Amino acid sequence: MGARCGHDVRHVAVALQGTDGGSGPGRRFQGLEITKNAETTARRTEWSLALLGGLHRGGFTARERTVHVAAVGGAKLDHTGAVLPADGTHLVKAALVGGAEPAYPEGASAEVDAFSVFGGVDLTVPAGTAVEVSGFSLLGGRSKGVAGEPGGAVVTVRSYSLVGGVKVRQAA
Repeated sequence: MGARCGHDVRHVAVALQGTDGGSGPGRRFQGLEITKNAETTARRTEWSLALLGGLHRGGFTARERTVHVAAVGGAKLDHTGAVLPADGTHLVKAALVGGAEPAYPEGASAEVDAFSVFGGVDLTVPAGTAVEVSGFSLLGGRSKGVAGEPGGAVVTVRSYSLVGGVKVRQAA
């Protein structure tokens, strides 16, 4: 279940102009004209909060940032069939117990920040995508970064946990 912040109104133009006493669309009231831009854009951040339960998505329209906070529960996001923003995505996952399992298509750049007591990151990227891994884990393995094609997509993973590691898989 997601919680939503902010308003959907993206653009309101206010122009101070002289009063002409006219009426109709864009009517002026004491020197003030207000218009609303009909063009709307998607929310930039998707929020998900759960006491017990995870976040599972596949074949969706991704936001620039997805934030999932849970006491117990992971985040499994399959971006391979998703509509992605042009500037990439950013997943922030925080939980006592539960990890993150993101998968990305060819050419997709992304950032993954995972914070947990028990839980790691299991990342799937296509061959040719560079992966940069950093963070801390007391117990758990950590894949090294993967070199990609020069000028290609980069997925950055920052994972912090007591028990849990980072596993990077390259899809064929």
